[in-house]
Amino acid sequence: MTTPTRSRRAVLRSGAAVSGGMLTGGSVVGSASAQERGPTVASSVESHGHYAWFPLGPDSWGRSSEPYDLRSGDARWMAQPDSEGGIRCLAANLATEPPNRNAGFDVHLGRLGEVESLTIRPRTVQTPRTTGPSSLFVGLYFDADGNGDFFEWESGDGADRWVGLGGDEEAVSSFGASGVVTIDGETTFSLVAAETQATLDELRTGAIDGVNGRTPAAVYVGVVNGGEGTDEVVVDELTVHRS
Repeated sequence: MTTPTRSRRAVLRSGAAVSGGMLTGGSVVGSASAQERGPTVASSVESHGHYAWFPLGPDSWGRSSEPYDLRSGDARWMAQPDSEGGIRCLAANLATEPPNRNAGFDVHLGRLGEVESLTIRPRTVQTPRTTGPSSLFVGLYFDADGNGDFFEWESGDGADRWVGLGGDEEAVSSFGASGVVTIDGETTFSLVAAETQATLDELRTGAIDGVNGRTPAAVYVGVVNGGEGTDEVVVDELTVHRS
């Protein structure tokens, strides 16, 4: 397997939290009444996030500052900018254990309390499914321990390898990779460390230990592959609506 040539070790580096109205794609909402053209998904990942994929190893995942197209036998992971500024994510022939193997990217959001909702515009390019689009994996990362990093990582072979939550938290959910995906206060996520569920509103108001409106957050978006065939989506827009 080949790996990207550079990695970004410091997740919450100086200036990394996206400022202003935020963020990617077409309309960017800084308040209920203000809209302006924002950067593309690809430029936001380059400035404020990572390209990432699961697995890098048997039970881990990797991240890099560079787009990637990785192969191991029949398996393939890819996340690359397209000509319109979106990101094309592909996952093919990935083993089914553990589940939810995927390829995608993350973007830093700033403090959770500043995020009112998220709008994602994905489209399925190809999928082995006979009905419906590919599955879009969405994860919210929380720097719950306040150490300036999401989770724990070790560097090597041109990419960072995840080695543990490290006192932080992740909230995960999945959606169909088609049309408009809206994440708002009523959207429910499964919490990895707390082993429970909570809505975005509950996360903002401190229902989960270590997570509240002041907690730095990031969002991961990726396409899921169930073990056979190719799942490929393009994420054309990722818009953060700020309160």
